[in-house]
Amino acid sequence: MKVVIVGGGNVGYTSAEALCKIHDVLIIEKDTVKADNIKSLLNVSVLHEDGSNPKVLKAGIERMEADIIFAALPDDGLNLFIGMIAKRIKPSIKTVACLRNPDYEIKTDSEGIDIIISPEQIMANKISKIASLENVVQYDYLDNIGAAMVTFKVEKDHDIIGKVVMDINIPDNCTIVAIYRGDNVILDTETAQIHVDDRICMMGSIEAVEQFNRLMGIEKETREYVIIGATVSGIAIAKALSTSGKRRFIKIIDKDEMNCRNASRALSDAIVVNADIADPLIMSGENIDRADVIISVSPMDERNLLVCMAALKFGTRKIITKYSTEEYEEIFKYAGIESIIGYHRVISNEITKNLTYEENVLLTLDHENETLFGTLVDKKSAFVDRCLGDLKLPDGVCPVAVIRNGELIYPKMNTIFRIGDKVLIFTYNVNTVKLSKFIGHDTPLEM
Repeated sequence: MKVVIVGGGNVGYTSAEALCKIHDVLIIEKDTVKADNIKSLLNVSVLHEDGSNPKVLKAGIERMEADIIFAALPDDGLNLFIGMIAKRIKPSIKTVACLRNPDYEIKTDSEGIDIIISPEQIMANKISKIASLENVVQYDYLDNIGAAMVTFKVEKDHDIIGKVVMDINIPDNCTIVAIYRGDNVILDTETAQIHVDDRICMMGSIEAVEQFNRLMGIEKETREYVIIGATVSGIAIAKALSTSGKRRFIKIIDKDEMNCRNASRALSDAIVVNADIADPLIMSGENIDRADVIISVSPMDERNLLVCMAALKFGTRKIITKYSTEEYEEIFKYAGIESIIGYHRVISNEITKNLTYEENVLLTLDHENETLFGTLVDKKSAFVDRCLGDLKLPDGVCPVAVIRNGELIYPKMNTIFRIGDKVLIFTYNVNTVKLSKFIGHDTPLEM
């Protein structure tokens, strides 16, 4: 396909990076520095113009014979305008818009936006789930199949320590995908014994995730939350936590007075504090050290890092933060923060799911050399008419779910695969040649 991206900022650049591996991409960017940077780093065409100008937009669409246009400017109104103009220039074009403010997310007619990508809302959904599930450190939801990909952390007080996975009463509508133990990734999970500090990766329904969270054991329910940053995502997180039906104490802190006013109007069940979290007196005066969960979603990575370091000093059981600059990922990991949500990763996964491998439900996971993708079972596939227990899977391969006649099935050892099934496969450090031979066709190029 041929794609035009309007805007070469964080969203536009990350999207182009994901798309240019298999699609022809043109970026329209008026900033000279950004345009030159994109030219030197990515295999894409660049049009150094203002993409919100209808004449420039028309020239870009016609020059590329574009199938898709993605509006990724910082202004939500302009992104909606670009989608509308693009439809008038070429009615058959697929329009995608990045919208940061949820107030702009309205249903549009055939001349509007086909796909809306809202990184702030997606980030807020992820963080609120991680915050509310005591033992969860990572969470991704695949809304097109109705399943979550979740990582649990095993603590020393958990009930499942010392048990073998096959002896645990795991909910039916889920699959344990992998167990992370130090630098090792265990895919033969059925016979694995659970150790302290293991990370258990599971795919399952929301209900199954909640059941497994309780099954692990909960020493103390999370009730007190402190959110740093009255941003769009900060307010959305506070709303999600306050409307969950559980009694919770939520405090949101921001040094910007206007942000605090907006938060006060939007939130009725949260305390809003206008203060600078960098001030040590505020740290102690607002009793931040008592929080069960500290969530830092300020626009500045440096401030988020400062908050995380303070939370570590307090001994806060769960710390969640976002980061905008990709280079900060390793810094947060080095500091010992597990629940870190990268803006670039959220965007990349949404672009991959919606515009790259939509039919294959491909997801790039947090650990290196891991992917989740779907493959259709045909006559060439080694899956045909064989049950899971009889398959000799290539190293690094774990089938986690089957989509059959619109129904999601979590396979057991006696599950038989049929022609027409779509099998969701988790891979780690896999030999792509052996995997392609096994499934009967090429694997996604992202791997």
